[in-house]
Amino acid sequence: MIDTDKGRAQLSRFVVDLAIRVALIAGVVWISLALLRPIMPLMLWAVILAVAVHPVFAVLRSRLRLPRGLAATIVSFVLLALLLLPVMMLAISAIDTLEGYSKLLAEGGHLLPSPPESIREWPLVGQRLHDLWAHANEDVRPLLTGHVEQLASVGRWIGRIAAGVTLEILQFAAAIIVAGVLLAYAETLTGVARGLADRVADARGLRFLDITGSTIRNVSQGVIGIALLQSALLGIGMLVAGVPFAGALTFACLVLAIVQVGPNIVMIPVIIWAWFSLPTLTAAVFTAYTVPLLLVDNVLRPIVMARGLQTPMVVILAGVICGTLAGGLIGLFIGPVVLAVFYELVSAWIVAGRQATETS
Repeated sequence: MIDTDKGRAQLSRFVVDLAIRVALIAGVVWISLALLRPIMPLMLWAVILAVAVHPVFAVLRSRLRLPRGLAATIVSFVLLALLLLPVMMLAISAIDTLEGYSKLLAEGGHLLPSPPESIREWPLVGQRLHDLWAHANEDVRPLLTGHVEQLASVGRWIGRIAAGVTLEILQFAAAIIVAGVLLAYAETLTGVARGLADRVADARGLRFLDITGSTIRNVSQGVIGIALLQSALLGIGMLVAGVPFAGALTFACLVLAIVQVGPNIVMIPVIIWAWFSLPTLTAAVFTAYTVPLLLVDNVLRPIVMARGLQTPMVVILAGVICGTLAGGLIGLFIGPVVLAVFYELVSAWIVAGRQATETS
């Protein structure tokens, strides 16, 4: 049929029509992605949040018989409160602490504790560090006035970090609002997503969609949930022990726990400071309370993240770490989803190969 002139003409028209259709579809997709690019991170966060909290939304709908709009509004308000209340408490704590230190500095008080005599015995820098600490303890103002440029540089650096964090918080708050809108239309959007997955890969596409939802929920519970619990308990311990800047240190612990670095690099210096500055009994109790909390995530996180998933824990953990390194906080969720789907594809390919070998 193709060898005839009519067949070649039909094939030529088919190829031209196919090329035009593919080009038009590719152009529409490219233009759509270009238009959505400025808000793509926000939309990704909104989808991740909507998938993560959908079980709570479903409980409100089924148990309390709430309309979908009201249930989505309640979930959004709770998420906004969980986001904004710690930030407000951190800001108030930082302002109060800085105000207290400024008053103490103006009155000529001691901002630093007296240096331990054991520092003199440190090799090379012990005596010099002890003298510098002692002079700063007596009157820190000459030390500050002698390093105005360095302090100004540090202040600008902190200001840039604060501005970036503020922008991220506002973006996250907007993502929560968008997630509420997605939850309000969850049934329709879920039907569209399942139809698209079925169209792309039949039953296996629905399997991949289920893996995506389960992985996002488990990662949010295992990483963010455990990080919130761990940092909250550490913050309570620091507040009770009277550690200065407890709010800022708690926030730093939360961020480090979420990005898989861990709060140890913050809390170990705090424990050392406690033994130098607090009574021995208080420091011992604070240490006994803090050290188990620094290890609790290593026990709880694998249990929570692997619950209900057939994907091996090592694959999920590798996706969390590699995704965080490659894409930051949002890569924390995208990484394990991609590796989980890739693992399922490889497993299905291996099984298909074995079945083909057995039948042949």
